[in-house]
Amino acid sequence: MPAHALIAAVCGLILAIIGFTIAFRQSFVRRLLRRRDERTRHGLRPLHGGKDPLTYVLRISGIMMMAFGIAVAGMMTVFNLA
Repeated sequence: MPAHALIAAVCGLILAIIGFTIAFRQSFVRRLLRRRDERTRHGLRPLHGGKDPLTYVLRISGIMMMAFGIAVAGMMTVFNLA
């Protein structure tokens, strides 16, 4: 495989790993962003069903980033091996 294909595949893999971390390791990402869970910050249960809105933002953005990384790495690899 040419060097540009390997670089694109590695970048796609990095995006997939970062997306997985954002989506499923939210406590780590919250520490990086210096944001605590709303329930622990106020000590009370929030009005919107007990869920922090940042949870959904992190899940959606993480899954989108992971899917984009997998698509880029997969397509580049398949096109260059074909």
